[in-house]
Amino acid sequence: MKAKDLIKILQQHGCEKIRQKGSHARFQCGHCLTTVPIHVGEELGPGLLRAIEKDLEPCLGKRWLSQ
Repeated sequence: MKAKDLIKILQQHGCEKIRQKGSHARFQCGHCLTTVPIHVGEELGPGLLRAIEKDLEPCLGKRWLSQ
């Protein structure tokens, strides 16, 4: 999955981009925070996607990214 696709999913779930420094954007959903690296043309690895999913799990529920 590319970063822009993940960002669209995050925005659909009500997450807001609170800041960006360089190629890393910080997103907040409720009280949960995560960082998404935005590198054009590169796919996000499965480990990174799992980490982002786990960061936001308390706010969005289990397996929110798989739905």
